[in-house]
Amino acid sequence: MLSPRLLLSVLLASLLPACQAGNQGVATNPLAEARQRWADQGLEHYRYQARQQCYCGPKALQPASILVNGQQARLEVPDNQELALLARSVEAWFALIEEKQRKGWHQVDVDYHPQWGYPRHIRLDFDPRMADDEQQYWIRDLTPIPANR
Repeated sequence: MLSPRLLLSVLLASLLPACQAGNQGVATNPLAEARQRWADQGLEHYRYQARQQCYCGPKALQPASILVNGQQARLEVPDNQELALLARSVEAWFALIEEKQRKGWHQVDVDYHPQWGYPRHIRLDFDPRMADDEQQYWIRDLTPIPANR
């Protein structure tokens, strides 16, 4: 007969691999984690600089300053409507990323801000065999601003 101490040791030793196996293969969801970090900031009014790279007109490649008031985003200088696509709230950028992932785009690579969670660089490619369908977006200098600006 085994001593209670030895029996407990054997039982614990047999459970340890099961606990470790349960942690292996746990997929992290970078989008969900970034969204949570962003939500934790509680920012509703902010400004950021955005830029895109695409196969589009030269006016669309200029940097844009975006103002966000709640979920309403607008170009700070609205004279270049080719930049209107960049006027999104951070949540709208998350929705774009989620949509492309859900639709199974070939490449949806995102670099998220380590503290605030917003996407800093988004690389999209619908089909690796198709030329000129790649898109890239950069978001930088995100700064909180007073409400109703």
